[in-house]
Amino acid sequence: MGFSSHQPATQRATANGDLLTRRDELQGDLHQLVGRHPLIENNLACIEAALGNIEGAAATFDQIEPTSDVERDTIAHNLSELQRFRRIESNGASANDRSPRRRVAVVSLLFNWPSTGGGTVHTKELCDFLFRAGYDVRHFYAVNNQWDVGNVRRVLPYPSVPLRFGERDWNEESIKERFREAVGEYRPDSVIVTSSWNTKPLLAEAVAEFPYFIRIAALESICPLNNVRLLLDEQRQPVQCDGNQLGDAERCRACVPANQQLSGGLHQAERKLAGFDRDDYSERLTRAFVEAEGVLVVNPKIAELVRPYARSVHVVPSGFDVSRFPVSLIEPPADRPRKRILFAGLTQELMKGFFVLAEAGTTLWKQRQDFEVVVTGDPIEGLGEPFRFVGWQSQEHLPALISDCDFLVFPTVAQEALGRTAVEAMGCGRPVVASDIGGLSWVVDDGVTGLLCRPGDA
Repeated sequence: MGFSSHQPATQRATANGDLLTRRDELQGDLHQLVGRHPLIENNLACIEAALGNIEGAAATFDQIEPTSDVERDTIAHNLSELQRFRRIESNGASANDRSPRRRVAVVSLLFNWPSTGGGTVHTKELCDFLFRAGYDVRHFYAVNNQWDVGNVRRVLPYPSVPLRFGERDWNEESIKERFREAVGEYRPDSVIVTSSWNTKPLLAEAVAEFPYFIRIAALESICPLNNVRLLLDEQRQPVQCDGNQLGDAERCRACVPANQQLSGGLHQAERKLAGFDRDDYSERLTRAFVEAEGVLVVNPKIAELVRPYARSVHVVPSGFDVSRFPVSLIEPPADRPRKRILFAGLTQELMKGFFVLAEAGTTLWKQRQDFEVVVTGDPIEGLGEPFRFVGWQSQEHLPALISDCDFLVFPTVAQEALGRTAVEAMGCGRPVVASDIGGLSWVVDDGVTGLLCRPGDA
């Protein structure tokens, strides 16, 4: 394996078999002396790999948080080599096998990592699974500190290329040119346009030289307002829109300014960058879909919305790393006097519907006190029992929290594409109670893996 280390002495030490038994002691001593330095972590992972502990090396690489481009590039190279070696071993091929592999470029404008956003996680898992399957993958993503995009704090487990932008060159033409040049040098067999919301035409035009696919992770391109077709009525209650920008662009152009308050700041800035207000935007969007080799969507409902406007549509749900859900997590929850219900989502985000659960939990508590509601958020004034707030949970810690509960609740009031956490709950063998809306209607087998309820009905 062609691992890269910034300490030649460490490279020489890998030949010393005695280091295998002393590795943990060495790591502990180094952590006490200098803390968790990224390059030291990198070198220790190289030692593990050289001594045959491939899984341990992969786990170490995955936990490193680089603080500079040099560290990020070094660790990314080593992790890429490790993944290639694992793939060769699993296929029974020679380590010297350099036969051509199909090249896939993945392009993203609004990517960060780590992230809890379903679309961003989908992009990362898509790249990861393609890379593990033997494809030559290269992920090109924009970096703009002012927009807080391209903020990659963990090393990605596949080859990636950050394209850095400043305030002056963060415009449509410069972005297209940078992506066009970078992808052009790579010469992919195909391109997948991801993490781009309303800027899909921009990225599609940048890579039009190559066969490309458009990935839709929610209802972006269908709903330019907030990606989920969520509106409010006169009583400020959630209502579902049935519009489709691909079929009725004028309706959506009128809706956006009238309901601007239902778009976040990033949505508003991204629409401006995409040229949404220009007369030619709908034509460019239509052309991007028509000229795509295919469109990848995460559920059949979205497929039906897109099908009239694309050559082909493929339902490709988000990938899930099964290693996050060991068999031990499927064990029945502990026998306790109170049932433990979990809400895993952003309490302040309207579409997640926590306000519905708050009303339901408060009402039910007046009738019975044999349950508690665990919430992954900060305490909310006025909400006491049965609610217990445990703060935001990382992707690493979430499976254990799910396993520690009896069932999960998803009171969503908008047309989410999939409901990743509902699938993760099933990965832990836990039933769910969910709104009968969007992707949840497809993910949850009513009466088998959970129960479906009318959206907004506390």
